[in-house]
Amino acid sequence: MNRWLFFWRSLSRQLWVRATLYAATGVGAALMAVFAAPWVPQAMAERLGGESIDSILTILASSLLGVATFSVGAMVTAYTAVSQAATPRVAALVTSDAEVQKALATFVGAFLYAIVAVTAINANYYGQEGRAILFLFSLGVVCLVAVRLLTWINRLSSLARVGHMIDLAEAQASQALRDQCELPHLGGRPGHIDPAFVILAPRTGYVQNVDPARLQVAAEKLDCQVEVMALPGAYVRAGDPIAALSCADCDDASNDAFCSGFTIGGQRSFDQDPRFGLIVLGEIAGKALSPGVNDPGTAIQVLGAAVRVLDEWNAARPMGGGDIRYSRLWAPTVDDRDLVDDVFGPIARYGAGDVGVAVRLQKMLGKLVRAEGSLAAAARRQSLEALDRATLALALPADIERVRRAARTG
Repeated sequence: MNRWLFFWRSLSRQLWVRATLYAATGVGAALMAVFAAPWVPQAMAERLGGESIDSILTILASSLLGVATFSVGAMVTAYTAVSQAATPRVAALVTSDAEVQKALATFVGAFLYAIVAVTAINANYYGQEGRAILFLFSLGVVCLVAVRLLTWINRLSSLARVGHMIDLAEAQASQALRDQCELPHLGGRPGHIDPAFVILAPRTGYVQNVDPARLQVAAEKLDCQVEVMALPGAYVRAGDPIAALSCADCDDASNDAFCSGFTIGGQRSFDQDPRFGLIVLGEIAGKALSPGVNDPGTAIQVLGAAVRVLDEWNAARPMGGGDIRYSRLWAPTVDDRDLVDDVFGPIARYGAGDVGVAVRLQKMLGKLVRAEGSLAAAARRQSLEALDRATLALALPADIERVRRAARTG
């Protein structure tokens, strides 16, 4: 993904960005109403430019601050509840949820709009025509607030549910895998090159994004091939190799150009890291199977989500490596064994002693075993490991036989 697009998507998920944009729009609308006054018909100005706008703005200003404060408190409560019930990694999806951000930003923006408009009216900033424009703006704001309030109430009913978090994590994993299907090997070639020079990581952290177009341009300037050695999701220390070049004459400027193709941060990102979404799903299931929670139903729900994600990935990915957009780029792709282990591994470990979970795990893995390609081999390997774990954890021979029968029949 283009690094600037990645930065913008990361920035746009922060709550304050959308709230600031809405607030600036509200303030601008309140102040700009006076400039549309020359186009207001006199009849409309006389009808709408009276004192009624004062009451509307006063109601908005006095009520929306409380609504915004309550909404922020509800979001923080949901964030805390999800962190405790599921996993802190999925809690970030609460604050980045588009509906949540739109609701909070609308309340803050409408509040500032009302405050600025009331202040401007008291300062005699508007004439009768400007007050008429403000009246129409205020009606639109009231309608927008009403729609957002109803949407927010509906969202609150599911915001802290673990099932909703599973759906969000599943959607993130599916989107990342779809992006992987569109650009397998980051749009380059599979395989390796003979390295003559190694690009080292400038800092310690997770590789959050790789910009293949930037790497292609840098390789064209040096007339060389470049191999990506650290895919998104990899943890690198400062000085670890992240890329290899086929030429040895790489100066500091070229080295910086290749390093700029990698975004390294303190946390993993859902965008270009398909494993992260599956890891979060596995963490949710592992937390549900802990003795303190003891909720095998959530683990079974995660199993269904995992099969959907992996089945969609297996059906959508191109055979033969896909189109090569960046001829000078070489990169590996995500390993099916890692994907299967990320999501099914925690369930196999923590659910080995629960016969219901162990049987369901074998049935779900059996569906993937019937798939084509390397995904089937990875699922078969995980099925055998899960069967061994269940055999050691279950005490009743009849339960062990149930798990074995599920492994045989799928």
